[in-house]
Amino acid sequence: MSTDLYARRDIERALDLADAYEAVRRTYVETARGRVLNPSKLTMHLGDDGEWPNLNAFSIDMPAYVDWLEVVGMKWAIATWNSESDSPISSQILLFDIDNEEFTAIMEGMYLTGVRTALQTVVGLDRLSSAAAASVGVVGAGYQARFQLSVVDALLDVETFRLFDTDGGRARELAAAVGPRLDARIEVADAARDVVGCDAVVTVTDSKVPVLEEAWLDEGTFLVALGSYRELPDETVRAADHLVVDHVEQCLQRGALADMAERGELARGDVDATVGEVLAGEYERPVASGDRVLFVPIGLGALDVAVAERLRRSDGDAGGSFPFA
Repeated sequence: MSTDLYARRDIERALDLADAYEAVRRTYVETARGRVLNPSKLTMHLGDDGEWPNLNAFSIDMPAYVDWLEVVGMKWAIATWNSESDSPISSQILLFDIDNEEFTAIMEGMYLTGVRTALQTVVGLDRLSSAAAASVGVVGAGYQARFQLSVVDALLDVETFRLFDTDGGRARELAAAVGPRLDARIEVADAARDVVGCDAVVTVTDSKVPVLEEAWLDEGTFLVALGSYRELPDETVRAADHLVVDHVEQCLQRGALADMAERGELARGDVDATVGEVLAGEYERPVASGDRVLFVPIGLGALDVAVAERLRRSDGDAGGSFPFA
């Protein structure tokens, strides 16, 4: 068997969102049941932390074994923040068949990452919230925001998106590009405060300082924090009635919770549940109307591997990918 190369166009052609959603949902559940190996991300700082070398970049390795698919894989991503590209992160996903002892595929990783990240939001809105969200606010209009809008719109019955970015022109450009293809209407907000009246708010930025203020938020707002850095004020984290993550150790090292954890103000015991535990029925506290849910899915390599493997299997001999070995 040869190793197949998948370019972005091959992935766009072959990807089925409903199947990818099921891959994410089941992998979350199997992770909670101990049937997935997903070590914390291995991060190599290349100056993004202010230290040497001064490249303002970082590298992340995300290996995983997903038992229900019997696949080993890894995503390798490098972020180059000095780039003027709309997508400063590049990544590849590798898949390996243990039984046949061979690599089966190498896939362009950024499109799959965008879809997978948006599917995390869909799982949160669909399975963690006490009520369906008719309106969703999105803070950040970069590469990931495009997927948040399109994937959430495709899989959930959202009526309105409200989009904000500190670069208003970028937000308007994204709304103009994506809006005509959405069933929901999209509104561009003039200030971050204008998005918090939505039923749910998604922060998807590279900000290292909070992009929202606790005083702006309603008591029962459903929050999804996707950024690699701080994004939310400490008060908002403390105000959560349900703090749900995808991977406890990983979320204490990177993302919205990392600063508080580093200061010793947040520990493993402060996390109420993983999303897998909730989906598997292992979280006993129901989410009541008016409860604040804070969902922090920093991203599992296992999800990338599972979605990629499902795509590879469903693609079969349909053509498009390129065998190289």
